[in-house]
Amino acid sequence: MSQNGRINLMRRGLKILFALCAGLLTACARSGEGDRLPDVRLPTYAAQQSSSLSACGARKCLTVYVAPWCHYCRESTPMLLALRDYLGQRGVETRFVVGKDALTALRDYARVFGPGTMLDVHDALEVGGVPHFLVSDDRGFILKEISGIPAGATDLSLEEVAASFGLP
Repeated sequence: MSQNGRINLMRRGLKILFALCAGLLTACARSGEGDRLPDVRLPTYAAQQSSSLSACGARKCLTVYVAPWCHYCRESTPMLLALRDYLGQRGVETRFVVGKDALTALRDYARVFGPGTMLDVHDALEVGGVPHFLVSDDRGFILKEISGIPAGATDLSLEEVAASFGLP
């Protein structure tokens, strides 16, 4: 086989490899066309019933699911609070859900995020790990879902973190 033939074969192999990697990345951070947030109402830290998880008061919504025992959640809390303010100024609603622990621990951690923080006492929202991020539209359709803090997020600007979620 000539050198040009080997180069073309190598290029074809690289294209296939890149296509496979893109497919794996899509599976890890899926675009959930057709998937919706569940129509469940969770109590809030302020002891009120929240609106449905599938309802969003803005064109786009970021739902952040955290747990009291999660080191990465705790470490990222200041960044998540700043991100909520940043996104709010850009018309994106951010909601926090605290779950996967006893009610006392949920309430203690939810206090940090404010009175509207939802408490998932009975694991009504199934997540693959914490922290867990769900970007949805105003009809509750999941646009993007990410488990875990995006790599290096605590060192990124808020604009870069928002962009990693596909948000303005």
